[in-house]
Amino acid sequence: MRLRRPLRAVLLTALAAVATGALVTSGLTVATAAGTGPVTLQQRTGSMVTADPLPTVQIDNGYVWAQTMIGSTVFAGGGFANARAPLAAPGTSLTPRSNILSYDIRTGNLLSFAPQVNGPIRAVAASADGTRLYIGGSFSSVNGQTRYNFAALNPTTGALLPGFNASIGGTGVYGIATTGDTVYATGLFTQANGVARQNLAAFATANGALRSWAPTLDRQGDAMVIDPDGSHVIVGGRFYLTNGVVQRGLAPLDPVTGAIDTAWAASKTVVNGWSSGATAGKAGIFALSTDDSGVYGTGWVYADVNAGNLEGVFAAEAGTGAIRWVADCHGDHYGVFSTGETVYATSHTHECDSAGLAPELNPRTYRYVGAFSATAEGTLTRSPSVSSIYKDWSGTPAPAPYAWYPDFTVGRTSGLNQAGLSMTGNDQFLSVAGEFGSVNNLRYEGLVRFAVAPPNGPKQGPRIASATWGAPSATSVVAGRARITIRGNWDRDDRDLTYELRRAGTAGVVQSQVVPSSWWSQPQITFNDTGLTPGASHTYTVRVVDGNGNAVTSQASTVTIADGDSSAYANAVLDDAATLYYPLGTNRSDWGGSSTPLFGPGATDVSPGAVAGVTGESASGFDGTANGRVSSASSATVPSTFSTELWFNTTTTQGGKLMGFGSSQTDWSGSYDRHIYMHNDGRLTFGVYPGQVRTVSSTASYNDGRWHHVVATQGAEGIALYVDGARVAQDATVTTAQNYAGYWRIGGDNLNGWPAQPSSASFRGAIDEVAVYSTALSSSQVSTHYAVGSGLQAPTAAFAATTSALTASFDASDSAAASGSTITSYGWQFGDGATGTGITPTHLYGQPGTYAVTLTVTDDRGLSEAITQDVTVEAANVGPTASFTSTIDDLDAAVNGSGSSDPDGGVVSWSWNWGDGTASTSGATSTHRYGAAGSYTVTLTVTDDDGATATTTGVVEATEPVVPPATFAASDDFSRTVAPGWGTSEVGGPWTVTGTATPASVGNGVGTLALGAGSTRDLRLNGVSLSDVRVSMDLRLDQAPATGSAYLGVITRSTSAGDYRVRVWLRDNGTVWLVVQHGSTVLRSYQVPGLTRAAGDWFTLEVEVTGSTSTTVAASIWRTGTPRPAAWQVSVTDATGSNPQGSVGVHANRSSTSTSTGVFSIDAFRVTNLG
Repeated sequence: MRLRRPLRAVLLTALAAVATGALVTSGLTVATAAGTGPVTLQQRTGSMVTADPLPTVQIDNGYVWAQTMIGSTVFAGGGFANARAPLAAPGTSLTPRSNILSYDIRTGNLLSFAPQVNGPIRAVAASADGTRLYIGGSFSSVNGQTRYNFAALNPTTGALLPGFNASIGGTGVYGIATTGDTVYATGLFTQANGVARQNLAAFATANGALRSWAPTLDRQGDAMVIDPDGSHVIVGGRFYLTNGVVQRGLAPLDPVTGAIDTAWAASKTVVNGWSSGATAGKAGIFALSTDDSGVYGTGWVYADVNAGNLEGVFAAEAGTGAIRWVADCHGDHYGVFSTGETVYATSHTHECDSAGLAPELNPRTYRYVGAFSATAEGTLTRSPSVSSIYKDWSGTPAPAPYAWYPDFTVGRTSGLNQAGLSMTGNDQFLSVAGEFGSVNNLRYEGLVRFAVAPPNGPKQGPRIASATWGAPSATSVVAGRARITIRGNWDRDDRDLTYELRRAGTAGVVQSQVVPSSWWSQPQITFNDTGLTPGASHTYTVRVVDGNGNAVTSQASTVTIADGDSSAYANAVLDDAATLYYPLGTNRSDWGGSSTPLFGPGATDVSPGAVAGVTGESASGFDGTANGRVSSASSATVPSTFSTELWFNTTTTQGGKLMGFGSSQTDWSGSYDRHIYMHNDGRLTFGVYPGQVRTVSSTASYNDGRWHHVVATQGAEGIALYVDGARVAQDATVTTAQNYAGYWRIGGDNLNGWPAQPSSASFRGAIDEVAVYSTALSSSQVSTHYAVGSGLQAPTAAFAATTSALTASFDASDSAAASGSTITSYGWQFGDGATGTGITPTHLYGQPGTYAVTLTVTDDRGLSEAITQDVTVEAANVGPTASFTSTIDDLDAAVNGSGSSDPDGGVVSWSWNWGDGTASTSGATSTHRYGAAGSYTVTLTVTDDDGATATTTGVVEATEPVVPPATFAASDDFSRTVAPGWGTSEVGGPWTVTGTATPASVGNGVGTLALGAGSTRDLRLNGVSLSDVRVSMDLRLDQAPATGSAYLGVITRSTSAGDYRVRVWLRDNGTVWLVVQHGSTVLRSYQVPGLTRAAGDWFTLEVEVTGSTSTTVAASIWRTGTPRPAAWQVSVTDATGSNPQGSVGVHANRSSTSTSTGVFSIDAFRVTNLG
């Protein structure tokens, strides 16, 4: 918007006068060729946020000017003293915050970060590694320390970073960018660190030392970013001169020298900034943002096109600055953010039809946020408001606009009187900040977030509630059929809505159709219910459903079905959803809607009419005067997509308007377009007025006294004129028309200012079968109407479809030509923008879904018919993704595979391989105990609901439990030298030898026993008396098996009455056994599978003895340094008696058949009290 709002103090800071530079103009440099057609509104994509506002910490009576993110944390700076809990009322649930806060974008919750800043913040930026947060604005103190307009904070604690004490003197800092070891600032200032700098400065990130970088701006800078390829510091603002030369509003600077890169293209195209006169400083670039491939900026103008040429958003390529696209939406623009796929912007847009959004409405209506594709998808059309105020951007590459328009209210706290001022986010969330007071009529002040996947699902449904939407219009004027019409609904984040016709007493949906709509334009929805019994009454409702299942149902309407003869031509018109249908002649009603025609005295009945084969068919004759007219009864606003249709018969040489749209119902209109008129020589012209006269004309004349069929259309493909079933003229560039309320006029209206204006604006002749449609009729529909009305039979279109995954195969063999003709072509529209030809084409769709496929068959007479059928394709199964987390506590591992996912279904099973040779386990979560310390590779295999599998691995580190020495009842690592005997253990007291101590000694870190054939020794720690106990030790024998067997084991609960012991039987055949004994009674002998011995092999033995009335003895042995068995190898319960408690010790025996003395070694003797 320009020249229509109060001056804004913040945006209009005055500087000292500078010399006026010459206006520099340049040709447009674009990145790549975009599509040449106009862009149109698109359905919101699955990667975009919905329009559901999510609970977010609020600002209480203030504003947020700038945002940035580190990880999932949003930092928001502006002017405020308090944060307010999500959705809380003003003045309640307050938490003090001094002009800056942070919140978690995943939850909307306020975080503890709370530095104290004594003035408003206008810029925030984070270092690439996330360890520094820079703030700029108009302040002098941070956390009680002097900081002028610029500071660096710890983003976690809010503390000032030590050693960084940069200072900027002037009005304030409004933009910050950082890369590597340098941080840059712009704003309105005169010095930095006490050295002269004119609105631009740079500092060392390590200590705030001023860099030599010193370019200049003649007026303030408002934004800055680093070019994604690192080649430029890009500055935006309201300046005119940069480094003393003309560089208006947008400056690409060398990051080392500060020199302007004159080859950077965007600043030659987007030119916002002026330096003198009443418009000095009244245009600029408000915000800049980047993604990996581009630079995005927003423009504002409070002057004329000489001061600034863009209100809207632009995208430029990284490095070169080549313009990728422009969206010239009139109304100042503020924040901008790109995900790489979608570009979001805040503004107060009031006109954007050139970029596929809403036209200027009366009264003026504002929208405060919008979304566009990051890529160019077409070109801009000429705005109807092009003038000395607005530049003509037509032909410039344009993004696709998306149906995403949450409702915001403006605030009054910043001085701008706007809604959103800043945007940031990631690929899952969007944060919008500013001075708004509500979003979607809910309490969100200053901050709000949106999500791609709202926690409770998308809830923004069709906006017009049942009571307001009312009942459909249900009429029956043709035998056996009912026509049900209702104004379309609209949705804040869905363009495409499904309308379902329901008939009382009939199960399910009678008909359905998917129709695009928007907040500014809701087309008429028309259903034709056929095959009904004449005289019967039926009650109808219409249900509208968005893409997420949110629905609204209309009120009900009842109609009695007409009887009599059916008209094939009327059926064709109604089948194509005419919104107005005047048969004329003796039938003076509206068969397509509810706007009854008003006949002037110069319009009379004439016979016969145009349509062949209809008994009593009549038309209306027009006398060529102002009285010869027919007009619609009710005023309406007609969108820029429409068709008009009629038949006429004349011999006049005075020309005249056959049909058009005008602002007056009966008098000559002041606004008039969308008309078909005849020249004096009988040629026809169709024209619209999108700010200028745009027409197409026939080359042939039709004032020959015969009936002719004429259709005029306008839509995304431009305007076209058809006569007698064939297109005779078109202009693909004309996609809009004048926006005003008016009436359909038939037989005459104003033609002043239009080319080849005939002698009379009123038509003399006969007109019949007038129809208006809210769509642009296709060539096939036009030719079919002509054929039916002329008594010709068009071919019949029919096809079958089969699908396999995303591939569809079509067969049109059942299509048939009328008698005496042949089908000459088969044209296909596959519903995804692709087309094809032939009888049996195949088509590969890019994504699953239901597509409206249209077949058009054309015969050798040029007549055609189209049929549309829904075809559904489903993607081939996409396999699951395996993912898990793990924790481990000593030897015990726990895993969680709940993070595994399946994009098109669900995970149904989880299988865990623990990497230690044990059996796999199942379940989304599982646990496992390892036998020994070590690194183990855990493998998770998941299976989805279609049987596809995926695998992932992770390494866990198992460790032996670390038991403090004090927890052992006895412990000995034999770290001494003793002979004879073993001396005193490290914990547990002295060792007592049964028999002479000579064979026993300690040295080299082990306790040894040298035993000859038939020798036995028991060594006990009599100072230890325990009942439930675990004993472990490492053991070995230095002799080979062939020298004879031996026993070496553990003694527990040893008293004069007996003991429990587990002996390791090292047999002469190399096998290893465990022998469990109560005294001399053998309770169990067990050969350990796969375990053999050789001379000097070390083994680890672990024994556990528990119980009172009965005693359980469990034991395992394994080669030292290998994993411990997951379960006890042997476990025996002895019910014959139980020693209550006793000492522990070591037993050794060399068999009597041994051929050599054996040296037994013991180490790592451990005793744990389990009682």
